[in-house]
Amino acid sequence: MKVEIICAWCGQRFFRYRSRTKGKKHLFCSRACLGAFSSKTQNPNGYAKLKDYTGQSKNMARLNRELNAKRMTPEVRRKLRSAHLGKGLQKTYEKTYGVHTHRVLAEKMIGRKLKKGEVVHHIDGNHRNNSPENLMVLKNQKEHAELHAKTNLFFWGEVMPT
Repeated sequence: MKVEIICAWCGQRFFRYRSRTKGKKHLFCSRACLGAFSSKTQNPNGYAKLKDYTGQSKNMARLNRELNAKRMTPEVRRKLRSAHLGKGLQKTYEKTYGVHTHRVLAEKMIGRKLKKGEVVHHIDGNHRNNSPENLMVLKNQKEHAELHAKTNLFFWGEVMPT
C-alpha cells in the first residue's frame, strides 16, 4: 500500500510504498531534490547538519582493528618501519612507530608522558639530532617562541639578520 509523502526539499507531495520509507529521515520526490538537499552550495545550513564526521577516525580505527586484527602485529610494524627507514628526504622529524622520536626520548628523559601543549626543543637547531643533551622540554609553544626570539634562532638553526 502506498502512502503520501512530502518531499524534504521542494515540498511536493508524492506516493511511495511504506516499505520504501522505513528508517529514512529524509524522503525526496526525485534525484534532483536529493542532490540539491545534499549540495553544500544549494543547502549550506542543511548540509552542515547532514554531514557529521565527528568521531569518524575513531570509528575507522575500531573497524580496522576488528576487520584486520592480524594485519598490524608488532612484527609487521617492525618490518614496515625498517622498510621505510632512510627512504625520505631527511627533511622532517624522525619517527618511531608513527611518533616523533624526539618526543619519545623526551618522555624517557623526564620519566612521564608529555602533557598536552608541551614542546620539545632541539637546542642546536638540528631536528635530526635527538641526543638527550640536545633536547629541552618547554611548557608551551609561547615559551618555545620566546626562546627562539631571545636566541635569535629561527628556521632550523639559521640566525636571522638583525
